[in-house]
Amino acid sequence: MASSHEILASPREIPAEPGQRERWADNLRVLVIAVVVVWHTATAYLAGADWYYMDRSTSKVWSTALVPAWIISGYALGPLFLVAGWFSARSLAHKGAGAFARARLLRLGIPLIIFIFLINPLASYLGELGRGGHASLARDLGAGQGAGPMWFVAALLAFSLAYAMLRHMHAPPVTRRLSGDQVMVAAALLIAVTAFVTWRWWPPDDASTFWHLQWESWPQGAGLFALGVRAGEAGSLEDLAGRARRLGWTALAAVVLLVALAGYEQARGQGESTLHGAGWAAILGTILYGIISVAFAVWFTVLIRARWSSGGPVRARAGRASYATYVLHPLVLTAIMVLLASLAAAPELKFLVVAVVAVPVCFLAGDAATRVPGISKALLLAFQGALDDHLGQLARQPALAGQGPPGLRQ
Repeated sequence: MASSHEILASPREIPAEPGQRERWADNLRVLVIAVVVVWHTATAYLAGADWYYMDRSTSKVWSTALVPAWIISGYALGPLFLVAGWFSARSLAHKGAGAFARARLLRLGIPLIIFIFLINPLASYLGELGRGGHASLARDLGAGQGAGPMWFVAALLAFSLAYAMLRHMHAPPVTRRLSGDQVMVAAALLIAVTAFVTWRWWPPDDASTFWHLQWESWPQGAGLFALGVRAGEAGSLEDLAGRARRLGWTALAAVVLLVALAGYEQARGQGESTLHGAGWAAILGTILYGIISVAFAVWFTVLIRARWSSGGPVRARAGRASYATYVLHPLVLTAIMVLLASLAAAPELKFLVVAVVAVPVCFLAGDAATRVPGISKALLLAFQGALDDHLGQLARQPALAGQGPPGLRQ
C-alpha cells in the first residue's frame, strides 16, 4: 500500500499521464451520490425529512435506529465541497478568474435553474399523483418551489464566484505561514463560529429557509471549500493528509461527544439548546460540529484516494454522469416510488426494493442525460470540466505534460 505522501503528492512530484482521469475523484462522487439516493429513499419510507412522495412506516423504532444515519447525513457532502475547492484552484489558475466564473455560471447556474423551474415541479407533481392528491402540473410549474436537494449546487456556485472575485482582486500568497494542522484547526473554528451565528436564524431543524437553500449547512460547505482551495493553491493535500488515520478517530470521538451532549441536554429538558441556544451547550455543540466537518471530510477523501483509485469503464461512466445523476435523482427516485405505490408490501420492504433499484436507475438516467446533444454541456460535472479541459491541453502539448500545475481541478 502506498504511503499518504505517495498518494497525495502534488502533480509536480508525480506527473499525471496526459489525458488521465482522476479515478479516485470519480469513485468518491459515485459513492457519495449513491448514499444520497439511499438516504432520500429512507426519508420517504422510514423517517427523516419530507420527500416528494412518502409512504412512511408507522413504527417509531426507525426514528431511533436512523439517528446514526441522520448524523452522517449532516456531513456526507463535506468531502465534495473539499474536493471542489481543491480542484477549483487548478481551474482558476489555468483559466483566470473571469473565465472560471463564467464556466461556473454555466455548469452550475443552468442546471440549478432547470431544477428549480422544471425538475422540482415535475417531482412534486408525480409525488402528488402517487399520494392520490389533486395534482396540477401547471400549478407546480408556476410555483417553482425552491432549490430542494440542489442547495448544494447553489452553495458551490456562490463559493466559486466568491473565490473568483477574491483572486481577481488578490493573487494567492507566495508563502504559507500555517502548517496543515493549523489550517485544519482554523477551518474547524471558522465553521464553528459561522455555524453558531447562522443557526440563530436558520437552525438545522428548520425546513422553512428561503427557497429551501438550507442555509444552516453553508458554513460547513464554505469552510471545507476554502480548506480545499488552500490545499489546491499549495499544490498538494499531503500536508493535510499526514495524520489521516488520527483524523478519523478525531471525527468519531467528536461525534460521540456531540451525541452525549445532545443526550445530556435532552435529559435536562433542554434538548433544543444545542441548536437554538446561546449558552455553553450551543458553543460546545458548534465547536464539535466544526471538528467533525473538517476531520471527517479530510479523512474520507484521503481514504478514498488511497484505497479506491482504480475503476473500470462502468465506474468511469458513472463518475462522468454523477452530477447529472444528482440533478435528476429527485425526479427519477420519485417516479420509481410512484410506480411501486400499489405494491402490497410494508414500507420497510419497499425501502429495500426502491433503494436497490433506484441507485443504478438514477445513474443510468444521469448517463443518458449527458449524452443528449446540448444538455451534456449544461450537465457536465461542476468540478470535473476544468480538469478535463486542462488535461486536453496537456495531451495536445506534450512538452507541457511533465510540468505539473499548482493544484488539481475536478
